[in-house]
Amino acid sequence: MAKIKSWEVSDSFWERVEPLIPKPQRDPNLTYKRKPGGGRKPMLPRRIFEAIV
Repeated sequence: MAKIKSWEVSDSFWERVEPLIPKPQRDPNLTYKRKPGGGRKPMLPRRIFEAIV
């Protein structure tokens, strides 16, 4: 078993937890357009989960 850093979530744990996290839902009828310089791209759910745990 490989060592992981204390703030990282192992792959096996993530496989069990990922289905429990709701996926962001977007309206397929809307066109989403970011303004230039209008913010950051969304973070990966795994990164957010690692920060919380």
